[in-house]
Amino acid sequence: MTEEPSGVPFGIQSDLMHHPQCRRIKLTPYSPDEIARMARARLGAEPGTELVDEIHRVSGGNALLVRALIEDRQDAGGATAPLVVGDDFAGSVRTLLNRVNGLSLRLLRVAAVLGPYATPPLLSEMLRIKPSTVESTLGWLTETGLMNAHEFRHRAAREAVLDSMDANTLRELNRRAARLLHIVGMQPGVIADHVLASGPPYEPWALDLVREAACQAIAADDYRLAVRYLRHAVELCGGDDDRAAVTLALTKALWRLNPSSMIAHSRALMQAARDGRLAADDVYWLLTRMLWLGHEDAAEELFGLLEGMECATGPGRADPEDGHAGMRRLSAEHWLAGTHPPLLHRLRGTYRPSALPEGGEQLPNGLHAMTVAALAATLREGETKADLMAAERFLQSVQPGDFDVELVEAALFSLVYSDRITEASSLAEALHRLAERHSSPTLTSVFAAFRAHIAERRGELPEAVEYGRLSLRTLPPRSLGVLAALPLAALIEAHTEMGEYQEAERYLSHPLPESVYRTRYGLHYLGARGRYRVAVGRAHAALDDFLKCGTLMDTWEVDTPLLVPWRLGAAGVSVILHNNARARKFLELHQALPHGHSPRIRGYALMVLAAAEEMGRRPQLLRKAIDMLQDSGHNMELAHALTRLSHSLAALGETDKARLVGRQADTVVRQVHAEPLRQSVESAIETGFGAALLQNGQNLLSPAEYRVASLAALGYTNREIAKRAHITVSTVEQHLTRIYRKLHVNGRNDLSRMFSAKEQESADYAPRGIPGSA
Repeated sequence: MTEEPSGVPFGIQSDLMHHPQCRRIKLTPYSPDEIARMARARLGAEPGTELVDEIHRVSGGNALLVRALIEDRQDAGGATAPLVVGDDFAGSVRTLLNRVNGLSLRLLRVAAVLGPYATPPLLSEMLRIKPSTVESTLGWLTETGLMNAHEFRHRAAREAVLDSMDANTLRELNRRAARLLHIVGMQPGVIADHVLASGPPYEPWALDLVREAACQAIAADDYRLAVRYLRHAVELCGGDDDRAAVTLALTKALWRLNPSSMIAHSRALMQAARDGRLAADDVYWLLTRMLWLGHEDAAEELFGLLEGMECATGPGRADPEDGHAGMRRLSAEHWLAGTHPPLLHRLRGTYRPSALPEGGEQLPNGLHAMTVAALAATLREGETKADLMAAERFLQSVQPGDFDVELVEAALFSLVYSDRITEASSLAEALHRLAERHSSPTLTSVFAAFRAHIAERRGELPEAVEYGRLSLRTLPPRSLGVLAALPLAALIEAHTEMGEYQEAERYLSHPLPESVYRTRYGLHYLGARGRYRVAVGRAHAALDDFLKCGTLMDTWEVDTPLLVPWRLGAAGVSVILHNNARARKFLELHQALPHGHSPRIRGYALMVLAAAEEMGRRPQLLRKAIDMLQDSGHNMELAHALTRLSHSLAALGETDKARLVGRQADTVVRQVHAEPLRQSVESAIETGFGAALLQNGQNLLSPAEYRVASLAALGYTNREIAKRAHITVSTVEQHLTRIYRKLHVNGRNDLSRMFSAKEQESADYAPRGIPGSA
């Protein structure tokens, strides 16, 4: 039986039209004015013009749809824009669908499946009807208010049509749509959506098309869409080679979103590597990611496979004449030497990597190997001008497609460990902005971690906190793997310098895998924890951290103070423990190191040396430190040096000079937001308390102990001190026990007598710690 666009068979229409009681009434759509009157009556207020126009546009003036949209607006409350399209509208669309059948319903369904690509020619092909019939049916559907030409007036109408179909019908229409769109050459992403929605059986071309759609999604930085395509592509694979390639692509996309999510596919990739189904580049990529996640045994096995590929031939293998796999193996060696030395020792029996071949930069992956080698060389032998220039050129020219994380890190940290901190900061900022545009949580987190580390080294404490938190907020420590130690170290150091000890302790409570302490990142973490422990009065524990750090660095042959100045940390703790002889021994060992021209390290060493000397010699040494640090860009160390000089002058009775230097220190201290130092400088400027207490043994107190002592002298209770100093009552009690022993006093009354009334108004804190970040 034939039918017209309305969906009513012609035979039934003919019988009705000749019935004596039948009258055919054509209803016209509501106008905007009529919609406004209906809305006013229903909503009890004058609807906005924008709301009325939107209702007219979405409903086409259909009475049922108009009433539904007004009811949705009433349910949401108010009579003003924006439009609300809710359950009432969806229900009304389903009601209309029950009144439509035949060709009109079929066309609606096909149009819903094709979505924005539902053009009249494609609808004609899908329905196998004449274009003129499509046009007339679309005209009738436009009058119903469901469509406007060949498009649905609102996505909710399209979704209602899709929801009205049973699963088999929907799958079949998607299969036919995929075939048609493939024939006409539509974009792979458009076709892939229909392929995935159709389910098996799949066309022979489906796998290649879905993989191409995933590649386009990755190029557009839409990693979530790429993962969706690639997960289905794995199901489409018929052979092991295809499955290995697709699984690798899926894992790489997952890594950009969350590195820990790739663990689910690591076993399959390890087997593919053993079977020789991965190229050298891919084996190297997998090796570095296994190291990232702390899977050292898997990385060791992959390194062995790389070695075997140097001499292997065959599909998917490197040609031994072009050195391709060989350069990847060398890159892996140098990355291990600079970041994971114990694993290199297991592989080679030494912590030193093999030398790069002469002219290696001309070989495939040669530049990569040279850049990674520059980091290892900087840690072992000190920087060279050629290495630094190459690193800087690479970082300035890096493009989004070059975001090989360990390569960028090697170049950036070659500058950091050469004390080219200003250049490193500028380049890290530019790289971070570039990474954020990639919509990759992993890249955003990693570059935020780099910026946190660099900001802390520069004494930019709020920035270090900002980027450290951003790194850990974007990816949790578990997903950051061993790299998590880097932002955690920056946060611990920054909060310690700012006097926010509870915050620092909170980041120390984050669990880290034991493998962290077999990496370069673990050295930074140990150094940060040591400085925190000094600040809160746990000198012996701090010394353990510095000595452990030193043992590892010496064993790994990366014993440079530009990485972590552990000897200076140990010397500073020795002064606190009143063991100046041991402090000088550490300083002598430090002086024998080739730490180059770094003003940060030289200034830091002079400050520690000054603390170990008699009071009369300190100002001269501290002035030298200030001269070195003045224009170095290391404001945190400069703040410490100025503060110490101010207190030393006060202790020697040179009050005017102490106040002059104190004002200079105050300016720098406020810039770096180091609250304990600020309070200490304020004390030196406004009172003579610094001299009095220095002469009575304050040199023995840690910053935290000093603060507790001053608050106890002012009459605060232990609970009040805990609240003001942001520590626990138990910690206050422990501090007081040590304070009484160090100052040879019997209790609070003795502490109070050390203060004059004027001094008690402002004394709260004085510097005594280990400056300098690592």
